[in-house]
Order: sequence, then C-alpha cells, then structure tokens
Amino acid sequence: MAVMRGVATNEPAPEEPLTGVFVYRVEEDTWWWSDDMYRLLGYVPDEVVPTSERLREHQDPDDRDRVAGALDAVRADGKPFGCYHRLKDVAGEDHAVVLVADGRTDEQGSVVTVRGFIVDVTQSVVTHARDLAESDVTRARASQEDIDLARGMLMAQYGVDAAVAMRLLRRLSQQTNRKLRDLARELLAAAPTPTAEARQDLSRRVGSVLYPGNVD
Repeated sequence: MAVMRGVATNEPAPEEPLTGVFVYRVEEDTWWWSDDMYRLLGYVPDEVVPTSERLREHQDPDDRDRVAGALDAVRADGKPFGCYHRLKDVAGEDHAVVLVADGRTDEQGSVVTVRGFIVDVTQSVVTHARDLAESDVTRARASQEDIDLARGMLMAQYGVDAAVAMRLLRRLSQQTNRKLRDLARELLAAAPTPTAEARQDLSRRVGSVLYPGNVD
C-alpha cells in the first residue's frame, strides 16, 4: 500500500528496477550471476548455467557485436566502460539496459576477472519519453541513454548502487544548476582515458565535472 501526502492508498508502491551483478573469470571462461541477474533474464536463480553464449542469446541482434566488442576490450585492458543495449527475457519481454564493468588484474597486469552490473532502465526510458511530452521516443531514449550511462559510470567508478548513483547525479544537477542530461554528457566526455594516462587520473577528471572548482 502506497502513501501519498499522508494519505494511504491501495496502489502498490513501484518496484525497484532490477540490477544484475556478474563476475566473469577470464582464464576459466566461467560466469557467476546474482539472483537478480537471473531474474532480469527471466530465469529462476540457478535455473541455468551462465555462459557467454547464453547472455549473447538474450541480447538484441543489432546490439550483439557492440556488446561483444566492449567485453573484449575490458578483458584486454580492464578499463571501466558503459554499454547501453537491449535484452529479451525468456518470456519475450524487451528490456533497455545499461551494462557497466571493469577488470581486475593480477601482479603481472593481466586481467583475471571482469566484474560489473546490468541495470534495467526500461521504465526510465518510458518515463522520460512521457515527461518530455513528445512523440519522438527516439530523442527521449538518446537523452536517457546519456543519463543512464553516466549513472553506470559512477557505479563502476565508485562502487555504489544504481539508486545512489542516480541520487548523486540529481543532487549535483540541482546544486550546480545544470540540466541532468547536460551533466551526464559532461561526465561521459570526461570518461575516456588516454592510453598513456595513469588510470587514477580518471577520478580526477570525473571529479572536475562533479565538483568544479574543488578538485585537487
């Protein structure tokens, strides 16, 4: 039962979007999925063995090569990334999702595990389109994509969950008097890390967007 302005209603509270967690072990070529990762794809937890091919089967055919390229890149260099794409669960329902991940390396610098999240942002896309009061859903989706990728980047960079990352973005948007989509685009522009640049400099450049004028 939801409560609004001190009045109880019979409407159910909205469900929190699913955020699946995964770990991929490079040498063994094995995956671990959280319970919500299974649920996002329409499975009962531990119903199937998670594999690269099974995950690929759920991806929209138009997105598969792009997702595969992003995963190949993180297996090679371990750098954080965000990838917006579409999934279809076992019931045939479509989901808009953001995949964010980074790699963990051994003492020799080789990537041994890839850890990340897949965040269901389907309702966010629909809500954003409605709020814009436009019939151009493609434009709404493009704007929401930037916001969700920025949120995913903060999740990977700072180890926070989806709700915390979104609250951070909204608070900073209000404090700095910047539109949420503009703040998101600034963060995404700051994210790419040149090959010769120390990885910790990513935090400095992201910080320069989040906290302008207050970066060491």
